Amino acid sequence: MKVDSHIHLWNAEHTPQPWMTEEHASIARPFGPDDIVPLIERNDVDQVIVVQGACLDSDTDYLFEEAARCDWIGAITAWVCIEDAEHAAHRLDDLQARPKFRGVRHLTHNEPDHWIVRPEVLECVALLSERGIVLELPVVFPRHFDDIVSLAERFPDLRIVIDHLGKPPIGGPAMERWAVALRATAEHPNVLAKVSGLNTAVDWPDWTLEDLLPSVEVALECFGPERLMCGSDWPYSLLNGEYDRVWGATAGALLELAPDHADRLLGENASRIYCLQAPVEPPLQDPTR
Repeated sequence: MKVDSHIHLWNAEHTPQPWMTEEHASIARPFGPDDIVPLIERNDVDQVIVVQGACLDSDTDYLFEEAARCDWIGAITAWVCIEDAEHAAHRLDDLQARPKFRGVRHLTHNEPDHWIVRPEVLECVALLSERGIVLELPVVFPRHFDDIVSLAERFPDLRIVIDHLGKPPIGGPAMERWAVALRATAEHPNVLAKVSGLNTAVDWPDWTLEDLLPSVEVALECFGPERLMCGSDWPYSLLNGEYDRVWGATAGALLELAPDHADRLLGENASRIYCLQAPVEPPLQDPTR
């Protein structure tokens, strides 16, 4: 089973995406199930994990509305306000009653430094650990790696997923610094990562699979083939590449560097980490009827 471990759905008519600026004009339109279905079908992707885009309850509610009518949505990483433990507990009670809820993500790069390790936030993170909920975090600035290490040490039973390999500065002088930070986080067995969003970490439009290989090679060295997942980051990825190109190059880089672990990297790991269910196939029609 192939799983795209990181896509988004949004519709500004339903809920805004406050992070969007003028540079996101090309993706500042609705992207729903009808847009992604032909793409995943063409690339033989069986299921996707849908990840929150806005830090709004309305965004989460919209995603679950779509998931209820789409069998190919295997799981949702939602947003929950994790600054008030009592409020978070009530919201988690509600979300855990929904079959496809698996994780929580917050756009920490839009918060003050080390926001995720504030006492009131840690109290909420403890709830996620106790309930077996994945914590998924974008790692955009070097300081975020330090926060991941702090969380991993404090909550060894909490599964922490780093989005987009922490956005490696591909082709830049800071690549070695990024690699050192990634290795430090990977020393903690409860930290995992998504090989996704690499095309938007590249500054040039004519990027190729070869441009992604150094980052993917470091990731495999750090995490091994058991703690990595493949994702597209669609439709954000459209800022520097169409879906077929992005998925093909990302999956292709993994296959080139770890061909013996293709099933794990392209689906089995995501299925295990997010507890996906195999798609139910319709029964064969009785030819005698």
